[in-house]
Amino acid sequence: MLSARSAERQRATNHLYDDTENKNAESMLNMKDTKQLISQAISRTDPVLRTYCSGGQESLSRTYSKSSVRPVVQRFFVLAVVLLLFLGTNEASAQGGRAGAFLRLGVGARAKAMGGAYTALARGIEASYYNPAGLPFLESKEVIASYRFLSLDREFSYIGFGMPIRPRVADSDKEALKGGFALSWLRAGVDNIDGRNTDGQHFDDLSNSENAFMFTFALKPAEKLAIGLTAKVVWNRFPDIGIDGETISASGVGFDFGVLFMPVDWLHLGVVVKEINAKYDWNTEDLFGEDGSATINDFPKVARYAIAVNLPRFDNVIVAFDYEQLYKEDLFAKKIDDRYHFGAEGVFSEDFVARLGYDDGAVTAGGGYQFPLFGKKSQVNYAYSSSGDRPEDEHILTWIFKF
Repeated sequence: MLSARSAERQRATNHLYDDTENKNAESMLNMKDTKQLISQAISRTDPVLRTYCSGGQESLSRTYSKSSVRPVVQRFFVLAVVLLLFLGTNEASAQGGRAGAFLRLGVGARAKAMGGAYTALARGIEASYYNPAGLPFLESKEVIASYRFLSLDREFSYIGFGMPIRPRVADSDKEALKGGFALSWLRAGVDNIDGRNTDGQHFDDLSNSENAFMFTFALKPAEKLAIGLTAKVVWNRFPDIGIDGETISASGVGFDFGVLFMPVDWLHLGVVVKEINAKYDWNTEDLFGEDGSATINDFPKVARYAIAVNLPRFDNVIVAFDYEQLYKEDLFAKKIDDRYHFGAEGVFSEDFVARLGYDDGAVTAGGGYQFPLFGKKSQVNYAYSSSGDRPEDEHILTWIFKF
């Protein structure tokens, strides 16, 4: 009887994956719709979880019962799926419920203030995220730290180091191929998830984090052409969620490949394909034995096509446009979304720039200020993004130090 009940819960959990994948993209834009979807999925699995989860994310709960191990395992698994669903529905359509949503949110205040239209304009360490082909244009070593302010105890941060590569031909002052490389770490997480037992009593604060560790290398084989590759290790973990406090985690390896072409000085063209081979490989059989499961969550594949123009009559103004396509599993097959990004940047003085953009439904704006620090160049960038399809406005701060 218990086995049949566990099997029913497993089927319901699988149905939650199906609901997430097949839900109409427009309904995923609304957090109310998302909560309704979660409640429907939970109602198929466990009445106790349904009671505690009916209030939304802040009352997400897991149930613990010493007398029944199998129901506990299934409840933990349902909780994990629910957390993933919430993390996945933070941004635009078709991202809801799909693995690796944190990698599609964008990084860096400069790029975000320009609506994410940065594929053809990628410069600095942020290029390792938007288009790795931009790294050969680094002029010095750089360190970057960026933080996005979010509600509901969520965190989103990005740090990195990059440097140009300028090898010289033996017995000559001429440079060989220009290049660049970068190391960076992107992290998204949520803390203070209210864990309660079957009596409704609080017993633990739960958390989840998703991480991407990126290594980027790029070359400029010709004066007007640059190519780059980013290799990333993705890691998703739920600490202290097992029966005896074990950590449940999944990992995978993915790749981004980008190209930049500059036919004339005022025109930049960019193409990038992202999340090649990226996926989460979950396996809880070692923790839960026959109650465990093995699941693979493929990341949607992304292709971006971009143009950036330094207006001939306005040397201090740059406009950019990105067209983004998302595919369910295989690149250029089963397209699930189209997204559009516009941006502009104006240089008002040697040290100050202003930016404006449109990020597929959200209006963005911001600026940057450059100043000396310890005899070197330092820069602070700020970006504001209206709520658009998200539950609230966002603010991003980025600090860059060049040496």
